[in-house]
Amino acid sequence: MKQIVVTLVGTDKPGIVERISKTIYQHKGNWLASSLSKMAGQFAGIIQVMLPEEQIESFHAAVNQISDLRCVVHEDINEFQPSETRTATVDIMGNDKPGIVQEITAALHHAGANVLKMQSHCESAPNWGGELFKAEILIGVPAELSLDEIQERLEDIANDLVVELQLKRD
Repeated sequence: MKQIVVTLVGTDKPGIVERISKTIYQHKGNWLASSLSKMAGQFAGIIQVMLPEEQIESFHAAVNQISDLRCVVHEDINEFQPSETRTATVDIMGNDKPGIVQEITAALHHAGANVLKMQSHCESAPNWGGELFKAEILIGVPAELSLDEIQERLEDIANDLVVELQLKRD
């Protein structure tokens, strides 16, 4: 048995997840973990699967036969595991404008944090005169890295970006 990671993108339609799970099952696989979303009419997902090695090639061909779905199978899984880590969450809110995600993720990277998961969206904010950007970023922080240092870096850019940032220690 071998663990693989499968990334999928395609037109969203009812039954797509059932077809994917059936294909995994038909190839003697086990669905281990996933993150699936619909965005702008598109389905996007990443799935961690355990499959018999001899089934991987036929699984890949079969999942690519699902109409309007593109699949990439990643067989060489390299689990990035820094020495002791802890997690924290960064909440962001402010008027939407280009560069918010780039500035924040750059600050996190340069501080030594790793983005583990990010969810973001824009919503109408009539009182603010436009779109309101909101995001939640789960970060991995090496034990030797000070959360106060990350907080300072985020506060430095928050004023320039005109966003509210909050670092929650998990």
